[in-house]
Amino acid sequence: MKNVGIAGLGKMGSAIARNLLDRGYRVSTWNRTQAAVDELVTDGAVACETPEALVGGADAVVAMLWDDAVAREITLGRIIPSAREGQLIVESSTLSPQMYQTLALAAGERGVDFLACPVVGSVDSARNGSLTIFPGGSTAALEHARDLLAAMGSTVTFSGSPLASGFLKLASNSVLGVIADSVGELLRMTDGAGVDRTLAIDTIVHAFERAAAKRQQLVDRDTEPRFSASALLKDLRLARDARQSVSAGGDVMDCVLVEFEKTIERGLGDRDYIAVALEQEATQAT
Repeated sequence: MKNVGIAGLGKMGSAIARNLLDRGYRVSTWNRTQAAVDELVTDGAVACETPEALVGGADAVVAMLWDDAVAREITLGRIIPSAREGQLIVESSTLSPQMYQTLALAAGERGVDFLACPVVGSVDSARNGSLTIFPGGSTAALEHARDLLAAMGSTVTFSGSPLASGFLKLASNSVLGVIADSVGELLRMTDGAGVDRTLAIDTIVHAFERAAAKRQQLVDRDTEPRFSASALLKDLRLARDARQSVSAGGDVMDCVLVEFEKTIERGLGDRDYIAVALEQEATQAT
């Protein structure tokens, strides 16, 4: 499979297209605006005037569109209806889990191999083929796409279903949002106290590594205390007071403190602080 069509040439779509060109794929492109197409044609891609023409000349189509509304119009309304039986469609746009499911059902009705394939990574990762990809769909579609996905990403983890892929991508990006907001709040506190900014950033980033070390405890639901929830709650209260002393607000951190207080009220203060996460998970499951 060497003929790949790319629908949607934003930053990520264009980077994926250039990566595939470098790897010897014949790449055809379609985009609403012509400038992005022209740049890729200069690099060796073939321009298509319509999504239908893109599908007609490709063995596989990778869609990298903006949102559900565009995917409904382009992937659901034009790409899938034009696809041939057995053709591969890879939907790499970040969409709602329900939209991935809608696309999968529509593709299945036409006998088309469909994968929901949200990606995690930067434009640089897309350009050098080191994305993390969460394909979801049939095992037959996964096998059909294996070489293409290996060219696009260095980590390809089968999720099992289009719905699962959608939820995994949204969970991943939500972590980024929580980190960005909380880091801002904490830097506001340390800046207000006159702490060296680089030192503060290095300290906060090191805390990410400490959190990552909790992976196996999460997998095992292991709350044997390494650092107890009560001890961390004490520190979160101290941090709240410290923020207030330098007039630095912290909406995210205040919400975190409330959740820790709830966990302690449930009698889990002597358990590892990761019990807060497991309690949230269990509460949601019920």
